[in-house]
Amino acid sequence: MSAALSIIAEVETALHGASSEKRTDILRRVTDLFVASSDTSDETQAQLFDGVMGQLISHVESRAAAELSHRLATMANAPAGTVRRLANHDDVEVAAPVLTRSRRLTDGDIIEIAKLKSQAHLMKIAARPQLSETVTDVLVEHGNAMVANELAVNRGAQFSKLGMAKLVMRADGDDRLSQSIATRNDIPPRLFQQLVAQATDVVRKKLLADAPPERQNEITQILSDIAAQVAPKRASNPSMIVAQQTMTAMSQDTELFHTKLLEFANEKRVPETIAGLAVLSQLPNEEIDQLFYSANELGMVVLCRSLGLDWHRTGVIISATPVAQKYEQPQLDELHQQFEALSIPSAQRLLRFWQGRQAVVRAMGKRA
Repeated sequence: MSAALSIIAEVETALHGASSEKRTDILRRVTDLFVASSDTSDETQAQLFDGVMGQLISHVESRAAAELSHRLATMANAPAGTVRRLANHDDVEVAAPVLTRSRRLTDGDIIEIAKLKSQAHLMKIAARPQLSETVTDVLVEHGNAMVANELAVNRGAQFSKLGMAKLVMRADGDDRLSQSIATRNDIPPRLFQQLVAQATDVVRKKLLADAPPERQNEITQILSDIAAQVAPKRASNPSMIVAQQTMTAMSQDTELFHTKLLEFANEKRVPETIAGLAVLSQLPNEEIDQLFYSANELGMVVLCRSLGLDWHRTGVIISATPVAQKYEQPQLDELHQQFEALSIPSAQRLLRFWQGRQAVVRAMGKRA
C-alpha cells in the first residue's frame, strides 16, 4: 500500500491549484494502482481508493471521467461509491459505461438515476444485459418512445404484468414498438391479442410475415377473430352533442355530476358516459371514445385512476365498455389489481405518453 499512500498524498495538492492535466494524471495512476491490486485488496483498501477517486472525479474533465468509467464498468469489485458517482454524472458519455455494464449498481441505484436523469441516461440503463421487473417498471413509466423500444428488444429485461400491459398501451399507434413487443416470448396471450388488435394493418402484415410458424397460426387466429367480431355501434354525432351539453351543464354541481356519471355508466348510456369523462378529464371526446372502445382495457383503468376516481366508480365505468362486458369475474379482479398497483402520478404520466403518441398518429394520418 506504500505506492497508494504516496499517490494519495498528492491528491490534496492536486485539488488545490494543480493543473487539469496533473489531476488527470493522478486519477489514472490511482486507477492503475487499484486495477493492479484489485485481486488482493480488502474492503478497507477499496474504500480508500473509493474516497480518492470520488474526490478526483469532480475535479477532472469529462474525458478523464469517461475513461475511468470505461475501466471500472466491468470490474466486479469496482469501488461502489465511485461507480455511483460516475453513473449519476450529468454527461451521459461519462455515465454510459457503468450504466450499461456495471454490476456494482444496485436496483435501488438504477431506479434513483432513472427517476432523476435524462432520457439518454435511461437509454443506457435500458440496454443493460439484465433488468429486473422493478427497474423496467420505472423505465416504462419515465422513459420516452426510444427507451420503451430499447426495453422491448432487450431479451434480458423482465417485466411485471402491469409493466408489460403499460408497454402494450404505449404501443398503440407506435408501429416500431408494436413490432418489438410482438417478438418477445414473455408477452401473455391476452396482451398479445390486444397488441395485434390495436396494431395497424401494416404492422399486422409484417408480424404475420416475420413470425415463426407457431406464432403465425396464433396471429392468423387472432385476425380471424377480429374480423368475425361485430364492431360495437358508436354514438352518433347528434347524440354526442346532446350528451356533451347535458354533462357540461351538470358539471357545476360536483356531487350531482359524479352521481349521474355513475348512473349513466351503470345503465350503459355510452354518450353520456363518454361526455362525462371528457368533461371530467378536459380531454377531447375523440380521445375518450378511443379509450372506451379500445381492445386494451388498461386505457380506461389509467384514465379513471388519473382522475382520482375510486375503484367502485372505475369498475362501473369499465363495465360499460364493449370489451369488459364480455369479462368474467377473474378478469375484472385482474383489472382491480392493476388499478390498485397504479399510483395517480403514474397513471397521469402514462396517459400523457399515450396522448402524445395519438397526436403523432393523427398528424401522420396512419390510423388503420
